[in-house]
Amino acid sequence: MKLIIILLLALFPLCSSASNHYALVFENNTILLVLNLKCSPCDLNCANIQYQLFNKETESVISGAAKPVTTGIENNFRGYMMRNNNTFYTLIESDNEKVWDMSVEEKGSQQNKDTVQKVKYQLNAIFDNGTCCV
Repeated sequence: MKLIIILLLALFPLCSSASNHYALVFENNTILLVLNLKCSPCDLNCANIQYQLFNKETESVISGAAKPVTTGIENNFRGYMMRNNNTFYTLIESDNEKVWDMSVEEKGSQQNKDTVQKVKYQLNAIFDNGTCCV
């Protein structure tokens, strides 16, 4: 119940009539991720993306700026990257449009720069109110 209230509070500011705002929400048993994109759904290089990541196991919330991930010479869209201190979150599209792959990589502190811990998740896309009509 707490999680549903948090999700509703996170989505409330996204319910704007502005056509250049949209939200993406992803979830699995461990993570609930809300991306608030303040740009057109057709803008693959959106520079104004905010995220809120809810860890259901620890009941913790982190938030910050996200950026799009592109590959190749043509800058093909692949997903989103987020960062919180020494932890990097990468969310990448999979072949199934409803399932995305997330990797969480924790880099070591200044003393242990070589230490890296990597965890992979699959997240289900449960909400997307942006449609690109090109």
